[in-house]
Amino acid sequence: MLVLALAACEPADPPGAPEAAVAVDTTRVAEPTSRVVVAYKGRLEDGSVFDESERATFNLDQVIQGFQSGITGMHVGETKSLSVPPEEGYGADPPPGIPPNATLNFQVTLLDIVE
Repeated sequence: MLVLALAACEPADPPGAPEAAVAVDTTRVAEPTSRVVVAYKGRLEDGSVFDESERATFNLDQVIQGFQSGITGMHVGETKSLSVPPEEGYGADPPPGIPPNATLNFQVTLLDIVE
């Protein structure tokens, strides 16, 4: 389940986040409408994992607001921690496995931008 709507990007360091050995390419930057390939792990505030993928491809304009704004501006190869508040995530009506009004914590590595 890709969190298709992911969040405000305050730093967070969820334990056990994915690590990717990818060199940072400072010439390639994600835009708000980019099609991206990422490795990510999503955790709830209690540390439980609700979603993860070693390689997921999606359009940034089709994910949760906090995930879009967090990845926008990242360089290919960069890893970032995101903390997505409920109002930029799923709010009161989340998908199964995520409680209502949950803050979502992600560790994301931008693997590629699909041209």
